[in-house]
Amino acid sequence: MNSMHNTPIYWDSEDRIARGITRIAIRALYFEVKAYPKPGLVSFIDSGAHRDMNGETFYRSLFTLRHYFYDIAVQGLAHRSYDDLRRIGVEAERRMLHKTAGINTHRGAIFALGVLAVSVSRLIKEKRHFAPHDLYQQLIKDWRVILQHHQTEQSSHGAIVRQNHQVVDAKQMARDGYAVVFHLLTSFLALYQQTLCLDKSCLFAYLQLLSAVDDTNVLYRKGTAGLLFARQKAQEILAIECLDTRQQQAMELHMLFSREGISPGGVADLISVLLFIGQLFCEPLLCHY
Repeated sequence: MNSMHNTPIYWDSEDRIARGITRIAIRALYFEVKAYPKPGLVSFIDSGAHRDMNGETFYRSLFTLRHYFYDIAVQGLAHRSYDDLRRIGVEAERRMLHKTAGINTHRGAIFALGVLAVSVSRLIKEKRHFAPHDLYQQLIKDWRVILQHHQTEQSSHGAIVRQNHQVVDAKQMARDGYAVVFHLLTSFLALYQQTLCLDKSCLFAYLQLLSAVDDTNVLYRKGTAGLLFARQKAQEILAIECLDTRQQQAMELHMLFSREGISPGGVADLISVLLFIGQLFCEPLLCHY
């Protein structure tokens, strides 16, 4: 991972830094919803386990976030207070909910990608060329301060699940330093460069993350037994070496999860984080269409 360095983007002004980060963040969210299959999750093909949202809902939602990523990158560069950054995030969530008629499509991504945008903008301003390890250290440095202030909404699914099950969810893993994402980065990018296929690469990430993360969306709806079942199925498919066979088996699992109401939303947020970071260190992914 440390042998990689960031892709050649023109970071010659704060405005360009913020615009570049905005583009990368929106592309990450778009690629996540576009990838298929991701068992139980929404895509442009179908709604997965959801009845209240579809790919179009996500598409409308992600474009409300363009100004958010630009604003939070600019304010991050100015080293605004946590309260100032939080207000930007709250306003972004308000716009998202207005656009989706109250459906929570990107709340987790607003949090996870927002702080990532702040850390990336600061790192780019400090040193134009950097490795994944540098970004990881920047995130740890920034998170130590922010975590002192962050309060999770106690009525959220994640908060309720953490009270009932002593677990760490995808959002907490992000707050603890994105360790699982950075662990996956090298193998994810290697598979993407081998295949140039986001569907196969994102499925690999999905299976790895579901195997490693206590996803509170699954726990809230299906309990511990449901999470263990989902994790076992992910591990079984991950063990398949043939990528085409893996895709076929994932399609069957997608149908099963969709019927059973299993939707790992925390995993989806972490896939977006992985796609964001991946674009910084892989030019073919940065240029993918």
